[in-house]
Amino acid sequence: MNTDHPKGHPTPEELLDHYIDILNENGFPEDYDTIEDEQGLHSLAKKVKTFASEPSQEFMASLWQKIEPMAATPSTINAPATANIPATTKDTLRKEGNSLKMPKKFFPWAGFAASILVFLLLFSPWSGSKQNIVMAMEESVKQLQNYHGVLEKVSTNEAGERQVLIRTEIWSDGENYATKTQDGLLTVNNGETRWSTNPAAKEITLLPVYLDPHDFDLQKEAAKALRYPHQIIGDDTIAGRAATRIEIQPPGGLPYSLWIDQNTHLPIQLQTAMQKSLQTTYTYVSLETNTSLAADIFAYHPPQDYKLIDNNPDKVMASLAEALTASGINPVQLAETPQRMFASANRLVFDFGDTIVMQTKATTPFVPDRLATLGKAGDGPLEILPKSLRWQQADLEILVQGERVEELAKQLSTNLDFTPQVGPLPQEGVIPVEIDREVVKNSQQQVDAGSSPWQLDPSQVAFTFVALKISPEGITGEPPLDYNALQLTDNDGQKAVIQVSEGPVKTVYLERLIRQDETGIWTVTGYVPR
Repeated sequence: MNTDHPKGHPTPEELLDHYIDILNENGFPEDYDTIEDEQGLHSLAKKVKTFASEPSQEFMASLWQKIEPMAATPSTINAPATANIPATTKDTLRKEGNSLKMPKKFFPWAGFAASILVFLLLFSPWSGSKQNIVMAMEESVKQLQNYHGVLEKVSTNEAGERQVLIRTEIWSDGENYATKTQDGLLTVNNGETRWSTNPAAKEITLLPVYLDPHDFDLQKEAAKALRYPHQIIGDDTIAGRAATRIEIQPPGGLPYSLWIDQNTHLPIQLQTAMQKSLQTTYTYVSLETNTSLAADIFAYHPPQDYKLIDNNPDKVMASLAEALTASGINPVQLAETPQRMFASANRLVFDFGDTIVMQTKATTPFVPDRLATLGKAGDGPLEILPKSLRWQQADLEILVQGERVEELAKQLSTNLDFTPQVGPLPQEGVIPVEIDREVVKNSQQQVDAGSSPWQLDPSQVAFTFVALKISPEGITGEPPLDYNALQLTDNDGQKAVIQVSEGPVKTVYLERLIRQDETGIWTVTGYVPR
């Protein structure tokens, strides 16, 4: 509980006892000189009393069923202690394991209402406890109508050296979002049109509306904090504001930190994990919420003397029938209904908000990205990249991109293998490559420091290996090998196989020996001569 009270002012526990006694005696809570943190508690107590008659037992049971899961929700945050629950209500609430259960014998409405008052005090932001800061954030975000602020993006290396990368002014109002950089580049998305205005070049570029990336979106980051496991780390001061730091632990990802303003209960700073020797911090150095925004900030009125560049062939469709006509393709449909649809010739896009499904008429052979892990889509390859899946199916090329790629991909095909496995080096025909682990370790450190990034690409590593087989003294001028002669045929993220159509080497086998993620370098472990 919050112990920051004026001298002589009752604590929340004392106020709670007082309100419960009045409710149990069928009295009406008098107006009390409450401080700001307790106004919600006092208001709730008065509202409880306004019920003219005792509700039915069915209503009380239904109400309890709705609030009971709030206490039972698993979390790495410890639930508040119940030591301070008044004795008059301990008979009302019964704690069993991690959940609060309603007694089989119903009790009077006043006592039930008082018990809910206890529950809400313990499990809501009114308690002032750090354990409830995430729940408070959820409520604050629900009440967030718009905001205007300045977001600073800072990069920090392992030596602790900081560099301000950019400061961006941001306006957000529902689905409308606008940003303005220090250079005056204005980008706006009003839900129907997304464009970028470059005053220096006098150009306006039309962009796809869907999957508009935001560096630090308040609503989205709050949703992640609620969805992922998290724990309280401690208190900090961020841009002059008292904040609570929580660590978010996304499944399968690296933990990162989020700071929540203790006054507004909104996220004001995000810090990524250290990756490739760099850590990025996003901070709202200023933030106004539920404020008055200029009416024309989200209006699309291109100046007549500006050049228009259309990089958005896909237009919003009012119905599936209209989308089918505009695209001219017969798409694979999903069980889930998209929020919006976009279409252009030979292409249709289903927008699910956090994820898109793009289906395009396949006119060329499928070529996976060289950095992709390769799964299986029927008899063909499945390109697997962070938050992205791509494959060919019948006469369509399908791209699923966003937060729920596997979930939506499974609605499109039942013949996808997301977990490829590359076996060990074959016993016959392969010449193993002698490996100096110390050299590999040093190479990994060099890449972490920002040099030789080509070692993160298995095709580049294989290309260099084969080129040096052709020119052992080194490569000068044009390389002795066509890069297109290499084809990545297998890649499970830890092992890869590349076929070479020309030169002295037929097949190259590679592994990530030091680090088995996207930051790990590739090393040739064996090859098959031609």
